[in-house]
Amino acid sequence: MSVRAVGHNIASRASIAATILALLALLATTSFGASVHAASNNTAHSSTSVADAAPHRLKAVFIVGPTSSLTQSNLNDAESLAQVAESYGMDVRRVFFPHATWANVLANIQGANLVVYMGHGYGWPSPYTKVLTESRQDGMGLNTFDGSGPTQYTYYGANLLKQYVKLAPNAIVFLNHLCYSAGNGEPGMTIPGYDLAAQRADNMANAWLAIGAKTVFAYGSQLFVKSLHALFDTDNSMEDIFRLPGAKPTEYYGWVGWDARHYNSVRTPGATMFFDPSQKEGFYRAVSGDLTMTASEWKNGPESPAAPNMGTLDVSTDGGASLVGSNMPVFTPNGDGATDTVSFNYTTNKETFVDWQVQNSGGTVVRSFTSWTQGTGGSAEWDGKKDEGTYVGDGTYTISATPSSRAGNAGDPVTATVKVLTTMAHPASSANLFYASDGDSLAQNTTFSVTLTQPATFSWVVVDKNNNVVRTNLTNAVTGAGNLTWQWNGKDESNAYVPDGTYYSVMTAATSAGTYSQRVAVDARAFSLTPATAGPFTRGAKVKFTVYSAEPLISTTPKPKIRVTLPGLAAKTYTTTKQSDGGFYVTVTFTATAQAGTAQFHVTGTDTGGQAQFTDYSYQLN
Repeated sequence: MSVRAVGHNIASRASIAATILALLALLATTSFGASVHAASNNTAHSSTSVADAAPHRLKAVFIVGPTSSLTQSNLNDAESLAQVAESYGMDVRRVFFPHATWANVLANIQGANLVVYMGHGYGWPSPYTKVLTESRQDGMGLNTFDGSGPTQYTYYGANLLKQYVKLAPNAIVFLNHLCYSAGNGEPGMTIPGYDLAAQRADNMANAWLAIGAKTVFAYGSQLFVKSLHALFDTDNSMEDIFRLPGAKPTEYYGWVGWDARHYNSVRTPGATMFFDPSQKEGFYRAVSGDLTMTASEWKNGPESPAAPNMGTLDVSTDGGASLVGSNMPVFTPNGDGATDTVSFNYTTNKETFVDWQVQNSGGTVVRSFTSWTQGTGGSAEWDGKKDEGTYVGDGTYTISATPSSRAGNAGDPVTATVKVLTTMAHPASSANLFYASDGDSLAQNTTFSVTLTQPATFSWVVVDKNNNVVRTNLTNAVTGAGNLTWQWNGKDESNAYVPDGTYYSVMTAATSAGTYSQRVAVDARAFSLTPATAGPFTRGAKVKFTVYSAEPLISTTPKPKIRVTLPGLAAKTYTTTKQSDGGFYVTVTFTATAQAGTAQFHVTGTDTGGQAQFTDYSYQLN
């Protein structure tokens, strides 16, 4: 199936794009009166008046998917609009072919005030499906993978937008050059009647309106440049902007007025659709949503301009590092994948921008950035880098978070302190699951490793889940920089095998900057068993469990079995299914007739040496 983007009058579109680009020099030197600011190095300490407030930069995301021969002209059109948006001070994100993947869209689109999408439009009703399929339809056609060609694309439909994307309140979406979006089908198809056109436009706008957009413009060929100017230079309503006159060569490059009609949305109750068709060409212009919203309401958002309130920052990491003798959060940003970031979670009473600043112990701001939340709460992350992209040095850093409204009115800042220590790098274990206590030659040990980036006083032990030391390798040893390894055979200080369980390689390094520990978990048992969702479990639920074997299993019975005993019921044995990664999975039903209590799991298998193995687990059942 091939769904082509609208391709009428491509030569005319290219000439218009060239004209717009020629005007950009003038735009760049023109003052539009829109006061904006980027993340600043000056922390606000109190609320400011509306008159003194500097509005936050509105975020615009331009997405261009692969569209065969039309890809380059779409890129040209999107770039011309992006430059106009930047001239008004918008925070512009370009997600352009061949990098317009779903992952890149998700990394940029959250909280956007303006979304411009140019690409394939797979809408409904269409000749390709008898029923609306929102896993693929009425969304976006994007690069299948980063760098895929102009004819290779994957549809991400309305359901995925609704599940994963949240726009800023009162956001505007502009769908350009998409089939089905304004009512027409594809080039060569019969011009539809109003009812079919309304159904197509209604379906295409529905997901965008559901994720925060207030108005969705759909233009077959006309660019959005006049509308974008009107959003900043006037206080017109969305309908007034839709009615702006256009320019030749075709009548549908602006208001037509031949037989314009309003329709009430079926898919989005309360929304209005407005169609401005061409008598000869059909439905190339439509707008859906709240047509009474004004340009200032778009810029200012639905909330009051008053300063928001922000709760205390909750600072967290992956838990792999801890500061000795202090509860201060510590993380180790060095690019090794272990505790490289620190997260900040907070609560707010409304839609909120948060200006973040990171200061070193001397009071110098080393990093500034801005985040946004829809309301009630949000989060941000610091990767330990300065503004110029290099990692900060070891030391104590103060994080300041200043909440403000879209209008720029700032509330009281909230602060937190974190420690950066990077003496240890790449902590690892050669085997995260091994089984030495059966005494055979399979999976007898694991090798712990770490790299010291500078001399330190170093200690190295293995502890159990309760932090009891079961084996010691080094204690306060003066150690130079370099790689260190330690092979552990699963035995404790008395040379006895430790009981089945999870253990931790704990490395502690002390320097003048501070003393901290990093830990790596390892399982000493025949089988690991991991539920897809954490317990306790509810009777009547179905839960997927994943099994890994420490030792290779005999070829005649290569799949582990799990005997599950639920309180009050007879035991039931499940046979697992092999996964591509070498593990196994099974879905267990916690029968509704079981009693509340402890569910017992007995995992069994036979290793290649012919020795039967087992590991027991238990879970609370409510």
